[in-house]
Amino acid sequence: MPELQPDQPPPPDYYAENVRRLLSHVLDCHADLLRSGEVDYARTLLAASADAQRLFARLITRKGPWIRQDKLVYAEVGCLHAAVRELQQSGIITCNAAAPADFLLRLLVDGERRKLFPRVLTRGRENWITECVSRYPDEYIRRVLVRRHSWLSLHRSGRFAICQLLFFGDVHQDTSTFVLQDLGLIRYPEYALKRSDRMFAIKSELESYRRLGRLRALSHRLSEHAGLAQSLSAALWQPPASRHEQRQRDAVLNRLGAHFERSGRFDDALSCYARSRSHPARERRVRILNRLADTRGCSKLLEAMRENPVAAEEEDFARYFGRRRRTPTQTTVLSLDGRRPDNIEAHAAMLLSDAGGEAWHLENQLPRMLAGLAYWEVIFAPLRGAFVNPFQSGPVDLFWPDFAAVRQKLLEQQDHAIAPAGSFQACLLANYDRYEGLANRLVSWRSWSRQRLELLLQHVPEAHLRDIAQHLIRQPYRARNGFPDLLVIYGAGSYEFVEVKGPTDSLQPAQRVWLRTLDAIGAPARVLKFKS
Repeated sequence: MPELQPDQPPPPDYYAENVRRLLSHVLDCHADLLRSGEVDYARTLLAASADAQRLFARLITRKGPWIRQDKLVYAEVGCLHAAVRELQQSGIITCNAAAPADFLLRLLVDGERRKLFPRVLTRGRENWITECVSRYPDEYIRRVLVRRHSWLSLHRSGRFAICQLLFFGDVHQDTSTFVLQDLGLIRYPEYALKRSDRMFAIKSELESYRRLGRLRALSHRLSEHAGLAQSLSAALWQPPASRHEQRQRDAVLNRLGAHFERSGRFDDALSCYARSRSHPARERRVRILNRLADTRGCSKLLEAMRENPVAAEEEDFARYFGRRRRTPTQTTVLSLDGRRPDNIEAHAAMLLSDAGGEAWHLENQLPRMLAGLAYWEVIFAPLRGAFVNPFQSGPVDLFWPDFAAVRQKLLEQQDHAIAPAGSFQACLLANYDRYEGLANRLVSWRSWSRQRLELLLQHVPEAHLRDIAQHLIRQPYRARNGFPDLLVIYGAGSYEFVEVKGPTDSLQPAQRVWLRTLDAIGAPARVLKFKS
């Protein structure tokens, strides 16, 4: 794979090679999971000419779904018209398909639209388009447009999307991942990949995932179709076959529960929420039960939430429901005296520095860095299904609620290794030197130079830092946010964490949880509240 140079054009075959690499891997390792049409789709692309492959590689990065052909200018595609014709004949793209007229009109600039339809005089793009499509049938608009401005679109683009999912193991990653790596902007850790580590072991698992994806898409249209919510709820009674399925299923169930709750159908809402394991399902159940005066049901559910919260918001809710919420730590109130600083955290840092401290604005980067370095080997442990492609900055389940549960023995072993005095500090520094620059979703190398890490270790007790790291790694899904804004170092081992709040700000659940945690481990922390 060629390496890219900033501000230099890539080699002519660069983007096409990335597509070939992805499709070849999917056919080699995942063909048994694909439908026959998807296999044919991948093979057709791999057998296409160099120009057709290069054009396709560019088209998948374009914002669509409809693209003007006269806007396609790529130096690496020798004969654009031949490449378009080949992709059209092979069924990869369609040309001048019956797209909605309003979308096609948005492909034109204002002057082009008015030249083609001079009788539409309304000002403003959206108003003009609305007027045009109300005056002329879509078929007529397309007939006028195609004489001057042809368009194309990817046909059955979902087939390539499935290949990307199988290659990356993540619907949010695409071929731009190759570019970031080859530019040297991201370096990924090395880990072993095995066929047994595939995201989907058998075809039925992928088919179930697809089915849940369709249900999830439909759940966004509940208000459009009477009875849709009830049908979706009935379709989700079968228990999930995998952790991946559970997460998709929970998202749909929570959305359905909220829909039923708004409609006053509390039994249906409780049914959906009870099948979900994700926040805010249990919180919503408590609120509904409380509304229905089911005191016993409320108490039992709140107790379960306190014992094993699935989110910081849930932990905070279970602690304070039915009680007056109180600030969990010391609060200092200062007046702004009519001033309105652009950045309240920077203003607080300046005041604390004037008082003799050195303020670092790191907030969530601090606990994440501590846990990411101290437990690096645990995070990148080769557990089945944790790593499914070579472009991961952490395991698939890093921010899943059961991340720690499936690594309990590994975590306990590392806890033991960093327990002796000096061991935690030594581990942080050694791992910093060993892994510096490698992608880790918990570590921001830009925020932490080695010098800053050394200063942190000098001024903050090792036990406090170790406890912070252990708290986060046990629950990265709910402890990665909410840490105090500032670390203030006063010298001679004196320091404090400070959460800054402006006149209209209030503490969020994750912030209250972190402040209680810091209080429990003996780390000094307070809220600095500004008033107008």
